Amino acid sequence: MRAGLLKETLIFEALTKEKTPSGAISKEYKEVFRCRAYRKKQSIVTGDENAKEQFIGQMAVMLVRKYPQISYNYRVKWAECTWEIKMIEPRDNELTLTLKKLNT
Repeated sequence: MRAGLLKETLIFEALTKEKTPSGAISKEYKEVFRCRAYRKKQSIVTGDENAKEQFIGQMAVMLVRKYPQISYNYRVKWAECTWEIKMIEPRDNELTLTLKKLNT
């Protein structure tokens, strides 16, 4: 994977618990890691909208360099949306991340 292909920026967030001054515990996602990524194009059937097009619109496949910080318990912010990591496929010095859009 060439460095020039990595045009997208992924922001990984982890769920953290913080204690407020009043003593209540609040859970929120905080940024823990950023990296550059390449979005793999997925082929869709042209013509009328069908179930496959709707499914592909909710999924994204990204290629990133292999970082030990990346795991399933993170959320990803990309393209002004929040994504959940569904699958991590390691290969040589890169990871293929399959992301699913969250309804937030």
